[in-house]
Amino acid sequence: MDIRITSRNFELKDPLKRYIHKRLSKLERIYSRIYQCEVVLEENKIRGEVEVILSLKRNRLVARESSKDIYASIDAAAESIKKQLRRLRDRVRSKRRKTVLRNIMRPMARFRRGKETFQYDGRESIVKINTFADKPMLPEEAKLELQMTEKNFLMFKNADTGEPNVIFSRDDGSYGLIEPGF
Repeated sequence: MDIRITSRNFELKDPLKRYIHKRLSKLERIYSRIYQCEVVLEENKIRGEVEVILSLKRNRLVARESSKDIYASIDAAAESIKKQLRRLRDRVRSKRRKTVLRNIMRPMARFRRGKETFQYDGRESIVKINTFADKPMLPEEAKLELQMTEKNFLMFKNADTGEPNVIFSRDDGSYGLIEPGF
């Protein structure tokens, strides 16, 4: 992290520079994507004002503090910027978790087992509800997958046509393929 220090109305000395570097270099532990840190020190008649500006990839954080002692102002500004960085880090983590849930976990919900029985108008009942993988595959791949399972048929999305197909095993040991004709 590049720390640039600017002083107004007073001369900046080495102990103050070291103190600023010591306090602000710890910010990288909280959020590692800090590109630049600008510190503007200004001394008025009785007050010392500190402004810390952090430049991040997409954001810019600013903290302004003032007090009678310039060191106290630096401490207060550093704490204020730490709070902002923690909030930003938590917000980014939360967004990442939501993205993971949206992209990975929700499609997996399709593969959960459905209800075992389903009543339709009180007359008929469907004994079992299965879902099928939306992953496109060739009929030869579907045949191999059907051979690995003990089922009589397999519904899959044909990689060539993009249509849902059904492959089934026949009594004579051969396989049949049903393609929709709509």
